[in-house]
Amino acid sequence: RILFADGAEETLADRGAMLARGLGRTRRAGTRALSSLPETPPLPLFGIGGRYATAIYTAAAKKGELEKVDTDLKAFSEALEGMPALTAFIGNPNVPRAEKAATLVACLDKMGGCTTSKNAVAVVADGGRSTDLKKVLSMFNELMVAAKGEVTAHVTTAQELDAAGQAAMSKSLDELLAKGQAVTVSYSVDPGLISGHTIEMGDKFIDYSAATQLKKLTALLGIGV
Repeated sequence: RILFADGAEETLADRGAMLARGLGRTRRAGTRALSSLPETPPLPLFGIGGRYATAIYTAAAKKGELEKVDTDLKAFSEALEGMPALTAFIGNPNVPRAEKAATLVACLDKMGGCTTSKNAVAVVADGGRSTDLKKVLSMFNELMVAAKGEVTAHVTTAQELDAAGQAAMSKSLDELLAKGQAVTVSYSVDPGLISGHTIEMGDKFIDYSAATQLKKLTALLGIGV
């Protein structure tokens, strides 16, 4: 038996079952119909999260279940954000991998998830990457957004942009897109950029920040910092 942060003393199995029941009550009704999607991942992703996300996309595409898996994992990701106890459970190093995998599968099962979706989260847990699960789900969503002809861009600016600044930024981003694509933009502020901005869009990273230009100039002049 283990004493959890909420003061309860339970076995890992009891806590896992409780979390699965709670998450099972969070369901998403209906599946939005998608147009024909590419069988191969639409963009390259890197790192551990990228490899798992790419593998999930490939497996779902081969079975013709991309739409269903997309719906399942979006619902699961949203539910996971609202259940810190489950996040703590799968991040607990004292919980065996198999226990985490079984709990995640039980959660998706109660949500009506398909076998491919359940296998996806089980593989992540069995591989000892439960703490990367949110990243994997996020990167899988990136693949689905790209597959639907959409592009997600994250813009970081030194100062917060007003409505006019965001409109100008969106117009600039449109020029980077292929024909038929649409972009969804999210913004954040990092004063450390000094001025300017950075753009993360798919596998592209564009840096127009003064901080980076200053570093380049410093290196060029051989000035120690």
